[in-house]
Amino acid sequence: MKKLLYIVILLTFLLFISAESSSIILIKNATIVPVTSPKIENGCLLIKNGKIAAIRKEIEVPPEAKIIDASGKFVYPGFIDGFSHLGLIEISAIPSTVDVQELGKFNPELKVAWAINPHSVHFATSRVNGTTTALIAPRGGLFPGLSALIKMNGWTFPEMVIKEVATSIINFPVVPTRTHRGRIPESEKEKEKAISKLMEELKKHLKEARRYLELKEIAESNPEISPPKTNLKYEALIPVLKGELPVIITVNKAKDIERAIKFVKEEKLKAIFRGCLQGFRVADKIKEANIPVIIDSLYTNPAEPEDGYDAPFRNVRELAEAGILFCFSSGRNPAIAKDLTYHAARAVAFGLPYEEAIKGLTINPAKIFGVNDRIGSLEPGKDADLFICTGDPLDIRTEITNLFINGKEIDLSNWWTDLEKKWKKRPIR
Repeated sequence: MKKLLYIVILLTFLLFISAESSSIILIKNATIVPVTSPKIENGCLLIKNGKIAAIRKEIEVPPEAKIIDASGKFVYPGFIDGFSHLGLIEISAIPSTVDVQELGKFNPELKVAWAINPHSVHFATSRVNGTTTALIAPRGGLFPGLSALIKMNGWTFPEMVIKEVATSIINFPVVPTRTHRGRIPESEKEKEKAISKLMEELKKHLKEARRYLELKEIAESNPEISPPKTNLKYEALIPVLKGELPVIITVNKAKDIERAIKFVKEEKLKAIFRGCLQGFRVADKIKEANIPVIIDSLYTNPAEPEDGYDAPFRNVRELAEAGILFCFSSGRNPAIAKDLTYHAARAVAFGLPYEEAIKGLTINPAKIFGVNDRIGSLEPGKDADLFICTGDPLDIRTEITNLFINGKEIDLSNWWTDLEKKWKKRPIR
């Protein structure tokens, strides 16, 4: 009996040592790009227990460490997708695989977090170009709900979550292209009327939520006064009204951007703009309002024909030159979320400095979503979310050879590689 007990203890000890050793990884001989500090040629990076333990020219190899020789390769922090529907849409043409919105205009309390499918094939296909984190957002109505910031690996949502509630979303009324009856508005007057009606609804809802908050605060300060009946929609807007929770507002045309800036100031909201295709026209006003911008997918056309074919790409450079904090996103189609890096590459091709493009994929979104103490750059103490690649990650020819999330090396096989293996086995007649 004692002999069996000793064997069990020994096996337990060996398993513990094995688990501990697998959590220590040394990457050596790599060109390390920390983003927030100068790159290190032939450097070493030590991962321990899911965190970056050290980065420098030489690191003494821990006896139990797994060693990865990255000679001739580069190490970058994992990229962050600033806005996506990953995990919410599997096949857009099949409604049963789409869970991105609810009915009704006012759903500010709905958490997108618990609709995310951790096993979506799009997470694996999106990781192949170095994306390790994504903001997942709902859509539909004036108040679609609450976005979540997640790591792109895990069996369940709790394993993936960074922020269960990252931002609120407001679908800001903009110049419509079609009315609810499907016809294009015929005049400027008709367009403005449609916008004004939606703005009234939006402001009314915020006013009601603000009154609800006032009544709650009065009741808290005076026990003799009964608090208002709990309203979950208004409860969800309280951190927004207090400026504690940022709200993402999608606007593209210059006129809509100016209207949104005015709205944000009047309502005293902490805003993040998304889109801003004509941001270059009002960059000074966006900067003055200190509002960061999420660049939408650059697989797009100019907001107006007279802006020129290159306006969406040139726009990013001009926003950066104005000193506006910005980041990139893959947009609404999870099937092409893997192309996040190529949006940044397009901006570089039209004048955006390369270093700024990398920041727009890493430290900038981390700052925008308030997690730059954990991710977004390679620094000791931060989460070990990073990848090793053969060259410039914005170049389509570059291969990601190793990717880590929370210090765990992630299998890079995915739906595309499975198809490749399958069809390579096809018999040749």
